Amino acid sequence: MPRAGAAGPVVAWSVLRKDLLLDLRTRDRLGHMAVFALLVVALLSITLPDSPRAAEAWVPALLWIVVLLTSVLGLARSFESEAEAGAIVLLAHVPCDRGWIFAGKAAASWLALLGVALWTALLMTVFLDVDWSPAGWHGAAVCALGTLGIAAVGTLLASMSMLLRFRALLLPVLLFPLLLPVLVLASRLTGDALAGFDSPRQWWGALGLFDQVFVLLGFLVFDYVLED
Repeated sequence: MPRAGAAGPVVAWSVLRKDLLLDLRTRDRLGHMAVFALLVVALLSITLPDSPRAAEAWVPALLWIVVLLTSVLGLARSFESEAEAGAIVLLAHVPCDRGWIFAGKAAASWLALLGVALWTALLMTVFLDVDWSPAGWHGAAVCALGTLGIAAVGTLLASMSMLLRFRALLLPVLLFPLLLPVLVLASRLTGDALAGFDSPRQWWGALGLFDQVFVLLGFLVFDYVLED
Protein backbone atom coordinates (compact mmCIF):
# COMPACT_ATOMS: atom_id res chain seq x y z
CA MET A 1 0.00 0.00 0.00
CA PRO A 2 1.29 3.59 -0.61
CA ARG A 3 3.01 5.22 2.34
CA ALA A 4 3.95 8.76 3.16
CA GLY A 5 7.53 9.75 3.77
CA ALA A 6 10.65 9.18 1.75
CA ALA A 7 10.31 9.70 -1.99
CA GLY A 8 9.99 6.40 -3.81
CA PRO A 9 12.61 7.08 -6.51
CA VAL A 10 15.14 8.00 -3.81
CA VAL A 11 14.54 4.66 -2.10
CA ALA A 12 14.87 2.81 -5.42
CA TRP A 13 18.15 4.61 -6.16
CA SER A 14 19.48 3.85 -2.66
CA VAL A 15 18.68 0.14 -3.05
CA LEU A 16 20.22 0.08 -6.53
CA ARG A 17 23.35 1.89 -5.37
CA LYS A 18 23.74 -0.41 -2.37
CA ASP A 19 23.47 -3.56 -4.49
CA LEU A 20 25.89 -2.28 -7.12
CA LEU A 21 28.46 -1.25 -4.52
CA LEU A 22 28.12 -4.62 -2.80
CA ASP A 23 28.59 -6.44 -6.12
CA LEU A 24 31.65 -4.39 -7.03
CA ARG A 25 33.18 -4.65 -3.57
CA THR A 26 32.73 -8.37 -2.95
CA ARG A 27 32.57 -9.57 -6.58
CA ASP A 28 30.68 -12.55 -5.17
CA ARG A 29 27.59 -12.57 -7.35
CA LEU A 30 29.25 -11.21 -10.49
CA GLY A 31 32.27 -13.47 -10.08
CA HIS A 32 30.18 -16.64 -9.83
CA MET A 33 28.10 -15.64 -12.84
CA ALA A 34 31.13 -14.78 -14.96
CA VAL A 35 32.92 -18.04 -14.18
CA PHE A 36 29.79 -20.11 -14.83
CA ALA A 37 29.24 -18.44 -18.21
CA LEU A 38 32.89 -19.03 -19.10
CA LEU A 39 32.65 -22.73 -18.30
CA VAL A 40 29.41 -23.23 -20.24
CA VAL A 41 30.65 -21.43 -23.36
CA ALA A 42 33.96 -23.32 -23.22
CA LEU A 43 32.06 -26.62 -23.11
CA LEU A 44 29.85 -25.50 -25.98
CA SER A 45 32.89 -24.71 -28.09
CA ILE A 46 33.96 -28.35 -27.74
CA THR A 47 30.58 -29.97 -28.38
CA LEU A 48 29.11 -27.80 -31.16
CA PRO A 49 29.44 -28.93 -34.80
CA ASP A 50 32.62 -27.95 -36.62
CA SER A 51 30.64 -26.42 -39.47
CA PRO A 52 30.48 -22.60 -39.05
CA ARG A 53 26.95 -22.44 -40.48
CA ALA A 54 25.67 -25.14 -38.14
CA ALA A 55 27.26 -23.42 -35.16
CA GLU A 56 25.88 -19.99 -36.11
CA ALA A 57 22.37 -21.42 -36.30
CA TRP A 58 22.60 -22.39 -32.63
CA VAL A 59 24.30 -19.23 -31.36
CA PRO A 60 21.20 -17.04 -30.65
CA ALA A 61 19.42 -19.75 -28.64
CA LEU A 62 22.60 -20.77 -26.83
CA LEU A 63 23.33 -17.17 -25.89
CA TRP A 64 20.01 -16.80 -24.11
CA ILE A 65 20.14 -20.24 -22.55
CA VAL A 66 23.52 -19.38 -21.03
CA VAL A 67 22.18 -16.03 -19.79
CA LEU A 68 19.08 -17.71 -18.33
CA LEU A 69 21.06 -20.41 -16.53
CA THR A 70 23.60 -17.89 -15.26
CA SER A 71 20.86 -15.58 -14.03
CA VAL A 72 19.75 -18.18 -11.48
CA LEU A 73 23.06 -17.76 -9.63
CA GLY A 74 22.67 -14.01 -9.42
CA LEU A 75 18.96 -13.90 -8.67
CA ALA A 76 19.28 -16.48 -5.90
CA ARG A 77 21.77 -14.15 -4.21
CA SER A 78 19.90 -10.89 -4.84
CA PHE A 79 18.20 -10.95 -1.42
CA GLU A 80 20.85 -12.97 0.38
CA SER A 81 22.47 -10.06 2.24
CA GLU A 82 19.11 -8.72 3.45
CA ALA A 83 17.88 -12.16 4.56
CA GLU A 84 21.08 -13.08 6.42
CA ALA A 85 21.56 -9.74 8.16
CA GLY A 86 17.90 -9.26 9.00
CA ALA A 87 17.81 -6.11 6.89
CA ILE A 88 14.67 -7.35 5.18
CA VAL A 89 12.76 -6.14 8.26
CA LEU A 90 14.18 -2.65 7.75
CA LEU A 91 13.16 -2.70 4.09
CA ALA A 92 9.64 -3.68 5.13
CA HIS A 93 9.41 -0.52 7.24
CA VAL A 94 10.69 1.94 4.65
CA PRO A 95 8.16 4.82 4.62
CA CYS A 96 7.21 4.60 0.94
CA ASP A 97 5.47 2.28 -1.47
CA ARG A 98 7.47 -0.94 -1.28
CA GLY A 99 7.25 -1.31 -5.02
CA TRP A 100 10.15 1.14 -5.22
CA ILE A 101 12.28 -1.40 -3.35
CA PHE A 102 11.41 -3.90 -6.06
CA ALA A 103 12.37 -1.32 -8.68
CA GLY A 104 15.81 -0.85 -7.12
CA LYS A 105 16.47 -4.57 -6.72
CA ALA A 106 15.24 -5.36 -10.25
CA ALA A 107 17.37 -2.55 -11.71
CA ALA A 108 20.48 -3.92 -9.99
CA SER A 109 19.77 -7.42 -11.32
CA TRP A 110 19.09 -5.98 -14.77
CA LEU A 111 22.47 -4.25 -14.90
CA ALA A 112 24.17 -7.44 -13.68
CA LEU A 113 22.42 -9.48 -16.37
CA LEU A 114 23.33 -6.93 -19.03
CA GLY A 115 26.94 -7.43 -18.01
CA VAL A 116 26.52 -11.20 -18.16
CA ALA A 117 24.95 -11.02 -21.64
CA LEU A 118 27.81 -8.86 -22.94
CA TRP A 119 30.37 -11.12 -21.28
CA THR A 120 28.73 -14.20 -22.83
CA ALA A 121 28.71 -12.54 -26.26
CA LEU A 122 32.42 -11.77 -25.87
CA LEU A 123 33.13 -15.36 -24.85
CA MET A 124 31.27 -16.60 -27.91
CA THR A 125 33.39 -14.33 -30.07
CA VAL A 126 36.55 -15.84 -28.58
CA PHE A 127 35.53 -19.51 -28.39
CA LEU A 128 33.03 -19.78 -31.25
CA ASP A 129 34.30 -17.03 -33.57
CA VAL A 130 30.91 -15.28 -33.62
CA ASP A 131 30.79 -11.92 -35.39
CA TRP A 132 28.24 -9.71 -33.65
CA SER A 133 28.80 -6.61 -35.80
CA PRO A 134 25.81 -7.27 -38.13
CA ALA A 135 23.47 -7.18 -35.12
CA GLY A 136 24.04 -3.47 -34.50
CA TRP A 137 21.50 -1.59 -32.43
CA HIS A 138 18.93 -4.36 -32.97
CA GLY A 139 21.15 -6.72 -31.00
CA ALA A 140 21.59 -4.14 -28.23
CA ALA A 141 17.82 -3.60 -28.02
CA VAL A 142 17.14 -7.34 -27.79
CA CYS A 143 19.78 -7.64 -25.07
CA ALA A 144 18.18 -4.83 -23.06
CA LEU A 145 14.61 -6.13 -23.40
CA GLY A 146 15.49 -9.77 -22.82
CA THR A 147 17.54 -9.18 -19.69
CA LEU A 148 14.88 -6.77 -18.36
CA GLY A 149 12.27 -9.53 -18.54
CA ILE A 150 14.55 -11.99 -16.77
CA ALA A 151 15.39 -9.43 -14.07
CA ALA A 152 11.75 -8.49 -13.44
CA VAL A 153 10.45 -12.05 -13.17
CA GLY A 154 13.53 -13.29 -11.31
CA THR A 155 13.51 -10.49 -8.74
CA LEU A 156 9.84 -11.09 -7.95
CA LEU A 157 10.29 -14.86 -7.57
CA ALA A 158 13.53 -14.46 -5.59
CA SER A 159 11.75 -12.18 -3.11
CA MET A 160 8.92 -14.68 -2.72
CA SER A 161 11.28 -17.60 -2.06
CA MET A 162 14.08 -15.86 -0.12
CA LEU A 163 13.10 -17.32 3.27
CA LEU A 164 12.17 -20.79 2.05
CA ARG A 165 14.38 -23.73 2.87
CA PHE A 166 14.59 -25.12 -0.67
CA ARG A 167 14.75 -21.78 -2.47
CA ALA A 168 17.79 -22.86 -4.53
CA LEU A 169 15.63 -25.58 -6.12
CA LEU A 170 12.33 -23.72 -6.13
CA LEU A 171 13.60 -20.61 -7.92
CA PRO A 172 14.61 -22.27 -11.22
CA VAL A 173 11.54 -24.54 -11.16
CA LEU A 174 9.31 -21.44 -11.11
CA LEU A 175 11.56 -19.21 -13.19
CA PHE A 176 12.21 -21.29 -16.29
CA PRO A 177 8.58 -21.90 -17.37
CA LEU A 178 7.66 -18.24 -16.89
CA LEU A 179 10.64 -17.07 -18.93
CA LEU A 180 9.99 -19.38 -21.87
CA PRO A 181 8.41 -16.53 -23.92
CA VAL A 182 11.49 -14.37 -23.31
CA LEU A 183 13.80 -17.20 -24.33
CA VAL A 184 11.89 -17.87 -27.57
CA LEU A 185 11.37 -14.24 -28.60
CA ALA A 186 14.85 -13.04 -27.67
CA SER A 187 16.46 -15.97 -29.50
CA ARG A 188 14.51 -15.28 -32.69
CA LEU A 189 15.14 -11.55 -32.55
CA THR A 190 18.85 -12.15 -31.94
CA GLY A 191 19.00 -14.57 -34.85
CA ASP A 192 17.38 -12.04 -37.17
CA ALA A 193 19.71 -9.30 -35.96
CA LEU A 194 22.76 -11.46 -36.64
CA ALA A 195 21.46 -12.26 -40.12
CA GLY A 196 20.73 -8.60 -40.84
CA PHE A 197 16.97 -9.11 -41.11
CA ASP A 198 14.21 -6.88 -39.75
CA SER A 199 12.14 -8.89 -37.29
CA PRO A 200 8.33 -8.63 -37.30
CA ARG A 201 7.08 -5.81 -35.11
CA GLN A 202 4.79 -8.25 -33.35
CA TRP A 203 7.81 -10.03 -31.85
CA TRP A 204 9.24 -6.77 -30.54
CA GLY A 205 5.83 -5.81 -29.20
CA ALA A 206 5.33 -9.16 -27.49
CA LEU A 207 8.72 -8.98 -25.76
CA GLY A 208 8.13 -5.38 -24.69
CA LEU A 209 4.66 -6.23 -23.40
CA PHE A 210 6.03 -9.15 -21.37
CA ASP A 211 8.54 -6.80 -19.73
CA GLN A 212 5.90 -4.18 -18.95
CA VAL A 213 3.51 -6.70 -17.43
CA PHE A 214 6.04 -8.21 -15.04
CA VAL A 215 7.67 -4.91 -14.10
CA LEU A 216 4.24 -3.52 -13.23
CA LEU A 217 3.18 -6.75 -11.51
CA GLY A 218 6.33 -6.83 -9.40
CA PHE A 219 5.89 -3.19 -8.44
CA LEU A 220 2.29 -3.70 -7.39
CA VAL A 221 2.57 -6.99 -5.47
CA PHE A 222 5.94 -6.45 -3.79
CA ASP A 223 4.22 -4.70 -0.90
CA TYR A 224 2.34 -7.93 -0.09
CA VAL A 225 5.45 -10.04 -0.55
CA LEU A 226 7.30 -8.10 2.15
CA GLU A 227 4.21 -8.05 4.35
CA ASP A 228 4.19 -11.84 4.39
